[in-house]
Amino acid sequence: MRHLLLGALAALGALGSGTTAWARPLFEEPDPTPPTFLILASPRITGVAPAEPTPAYLAGSRIAAVGDRALAIDADSGALLLADPTGAGLAQLPIGRDAALLAYDPIAKLAYVADRRGDRIVSVEVGDRLVVHATWSTPHEPYGVALTPDRRTLVVTAIADRALVAYDVATGSERWRAALDREPRGVAIAPDASRALIAHTGSNTIDDVALETHRVEHRAMCCPNARGGFAVTFMGAHQAVVPFQLSVPVGMGGAHQSAGRYGGVEFIPPITYHLALFGSDGARTALATAQTALNQPRAVAWDGARDALYVAGLGNDTILQVVHASQVDAAPGKLSGKLAVPRRCGPDGLAISGGGDLLVWCSFTRSVARIAVEPRTRLAGKPRPGPELVASALREPQHDGLVLFHSAIPSISEHGAIACASCHLDGRTDGLSWQIEGKQLQTPLLAGRLVGSGPFKWDGGSRDLASSLRGTITRLGGAGLRKPQTAALVAYLESLPAIRTPTRDPQPVARGKRLFDSDDLGCRGCHDGPLYTDRERHDFAGNLKHADTPSLLGLAASAPYFHDGSAASLEAVLRERGAVHGMAMSTQLSDAQIADLTAFLETL
Repeated sequence: MRHLLLGALAALGALGSGTTAWARPLFEEPDPTPPTFLILASPRITGVAPAEPTPAYLAGSRIAAVGDRALAIDADSGALLLADPTGAGLAQLPIGRDAALLAYDPIAKLAYVADRRGDRIVSVEVGDRLVVHATWSTPHEPYGVALTPDRRTLVVTAIADRALVAYDVATGSERWRAALDREPRGVAIAPDASRALIAHTGSNTIDDVALETHRVEHRAMCCPNARGGFAVTFMGAHQAVVPFQLSVPVGMGGAHQSAGRYGGVEFIPPITYHLALFGSDGARTALATAQTALNQPRAVAWDGARDALYVAGLGNDTILQVVHASQVDAAPGKLSGKLAVPRRCGPDGLAISGGGDLLVWCSFTRSVARIAVEPRTRLAGKPRPGPELVASALREPQHDGLVLFHSAIPSISEHGAIACASCHLDGRTDGLSWQIEGKQLQTPLLAGRLVGSGPFKWDGGSRDLASSLRGTITRLGGAGLRKPQTAALVAYLESLPAIRTPTRDPQPVARGKRLFDSDDLGCRGCHDGPLYTDRERHDFAGNLKHADTPSLLGLAASAPYFHDGSAASLEAVLRERGAVHGMAMSTQLSDAQIADLTAFLETL
């Protein structure tokens, strides 16, 4: 980790091209602008020739090329959308709010779409119209999808149930499943059908699943504080790329250590954004990391015909092009930079058209932008944004808040380096504890917990959500939002749906509920009501004089626990292995009772 952090420090003083770094006098503050693309660590396993092109359906995305048309799945409205080459709408089909990713089979002309809230895969015939072909049930909260090279098997990641499930596409029947790490998202399959890689937002690993044996190996992206893996794709049979973010949650010391802010040091953003580049020759795996100027990289696509990699930054509307992407001389291309579109795009989907154009799904405007890429020089024309394809399902203030939540702008953070969504990934938590005013305070989960649960902050110091947001922005070094903007952000946060709970055996859940309700344990004394909180402050040993009672909703997705994140699991909470003790009499419970109570808590 030390080498990567030193590389990140050097990279912050990089030239605008991002290909080299240069030194500044020690008394001069480094330029906080990150490099466009700078490889920081470790050699890669690469071929002597560009990797062979791979089918797009080996990895899921929010957008896919259908000949010269575009097929996109919109999370906001929940609609599957077909657009012509100009981006104008041709057809649409309702799937479900918060719909996740899709994979398109160009031979069978079928799209497979993950209905995240509906716990199902929807198979759709794609022609002049969009027609439901079949549906089948999945574990809780399907998200990532990918087809095997023979197009006979669809693999699906399930967030709440932490599983990778393989389905026969002809029948929809389950073939096998494997357990995954926490918060799985995108999945990609190797062109030789040997393995699948799964990105995770809540851990520093990717899961490497052998498709023949279903064995799962956890591979680190770089270091313990790596988070935010939403997407993954292969570049040929032996290389893959995962965009991620690297956090420095604890002050690094020295004269420039931040005071009253989040981790890091004064002149370095506490979160930087990177690519993990994996290479494998069957006998060994190598890893390189590269820092980028992207913010919240959510989408990635590889143009195998030109060996060009594209990555989209949701938080700053930036597209990164890496040329010679599978080779040792990988470098930023001429396309890299801001999307020059009239309104904030929010790119979270990328695809390569049959003619080599880059298709961009703009989640904020629910439209397709097309960028023409000249084959020989890789020079690109200006993005051609299409019209809005479907209305937002959010009210106007909520939609404004959605954009603000994901925007890395100076009014929210110093130099516009990070956004609210940088720590609260998907409205959840990065699972890290941040040093703030000398205290370790973990990132709380937001989704489904905010309405009626004040006061806010771990010490209960903010009476309402608006004042809590103002305090956070001050700590981030932001210039501040206007009152209507703060109100819009509050409206969006309060609209976030509750976290989906994992599947649990109802019998131990029922036994755990009886324990939770019992006077002997006394859990209900503080965690009662629909939000499981008394909304009071209590005195506990630790680094806070008073600690606010948190809501227990979404508990399965909010590890670690306690205000300082000192309990890594619910079992650690119940066995009093964190910094807070004496909340209940749980240390008297047997192993079986601990398991029952944990099962119940995970269903809240």
